[in-house]
Amino acid sequence: MKKNFIQDLSYLNFTIIATFTWLIIFGPNLSLEPYVWDDLHFFRKYTNEELLNTWSGNWDPDNIETQSYRPIAVLYYHITYIFFNENTLLFRSFVFFEILILVILTNQLYQLLNLSKNQIIIFTSLLIFSKIFITLVAWFTISVLIFVYILAILSIKFYLLSIDERNNFYLFLSLLFAGLSIFAREELYVLPVILFLIHFFKYNLNKKNIFICIKKTFLFFVLVFLHIFLRKKFIPEADHLQIIDNKIYFGESLIGFGGFIKAVKSSFLPMGYLSSSYSDDIQKIFSIFWIFLILISILIIFKFLNLDKNKLKKISILFLLVFASAVPHLTIPRSFGIYLPSIFGLMLISLLINNLLFNINEFGEKINFFCKILSILILITGISGGIYRSYMHTQSMNKFSKAIVDYDARMIYDYDSVSIPIERYNKKKDHLEDLNVYDYNWQKIYYEFLSPKINEYRYHPLSF
Repeated sequence: MKKNFIQDLSYLNFTIIATFTWLIIFGPNLSLEPYVWDDLHFFRKYTNEELLNTWSGNWDPDNIETQSYRPIAVLYYHITYIFFNENTLLFRSFVFFEILILVILTNQLYQLLNLSKNQIIIFTSLLIFSKIFITLVAWFTISVLIFVYILAILSIKFYLLSIDERNNFYLFLSLLFAGLSIFAREELYVLPVILFLIHFFKYNLNKKNIFICIKKTFLFFVLVFLHIFLRKKFIPEADHLQIIDNKIYFGESLIGFGGFIKAVKSSFLPMGYLSSSYSDDIQKIFSIFWIFLILISILIIFKFLNLDKNKLKKISILFLLVFASAVPHLTIPRSFGIYLPSIFGLMLISLLINNLLFNINEFGEKINFFCKILSILILITGISGGIYRSYMHTQSMNKFSKAIVDYDARMIYDYDSVSIPIERYNKKKDHLEDLNVYDYNWQKIYYEFLSPKINEYRYHPLSF
């Protein structure tokens, strides 16, 4: 018991130190940023009627967002506004605390899956300094996803505990957290599949366990189909999956693999997606060097290390988990929606680094030394590239960023009636007028002549 407590404490200490190091780097810039973009109308005090209507209609009473069925998400916006109101510094502190809890829970999940302390520490280093980490923190609206991922990880943990402890109450808690996450964001439709795969990551793949898994995950699939049914019933005009002429469409868009492939690739890249169209030279260097080091490492592992069937099974399931959790990007690719595929992708990288560091000792000092240098280079490249891309993301989310000014101008000037709290509305309007932006068509005038404060950055806030 004492040994486990010390191990748990060391995991916690490392996570806290790494997260607060991140905060020292990025906190000063983020803490001063106000509500922007969709934040302007999402975070407010909703009426009781509006809250009730989200259970039988569109989640956005203003009807300017993508139509969907997300009553728990609206409840999150409502409750956080009651607590924090217009105090964005306090709210930002809460979001930071949220993501710290999310990382701790993710590490605890990997402990439950019997991964080693070294593997989890390497994984945590890569995750905290990756681009997806800051993407979730930088935009208040997206903080709901941190909340959703906390619920999802809790659901997975209690699912596994229900098997380990043979406790149906844990299974009930798992279903509860799963239901809350699914009714907050449709991206969590993949949760039952994740549970199914994780079941066999931890337990043997045999007929008995397959039967147990099907029996235990059945109700989770029911939750998904219930949400799909209610979404179709209450919001028939929203985009839905449909088959037309033997082709699958989401709304009027044909389902394609472009967004899915981008999400899968991004999950393995702490420094963000490598794009020929928008990646700058520095990001390209980090990405190409990272990929080169990974490929060299894979060759070494397969040449010098014997992987038994159990290790190969776990590696295969981690790959399947990346693919499964990236499935929502078949419909709409979202750069802020890759936390789940990223935690599985980066764990694969962590297993690779861990093997280079600790498992190739019997093949001579030269190979051992080379492998240690290689693993350190991978870590440095991943963390440094992630910090660089994270910094570029803070620029794109800045209140003086051309993209953000454009979104703010749309919210203030383009919509006839949007539910923005009056104090926030006036502050935002004053900010735009200070930039000489008086209508939504401000971009028709070359923006540099409007105000020298407006900056255009290479990366868009929604870039992977």
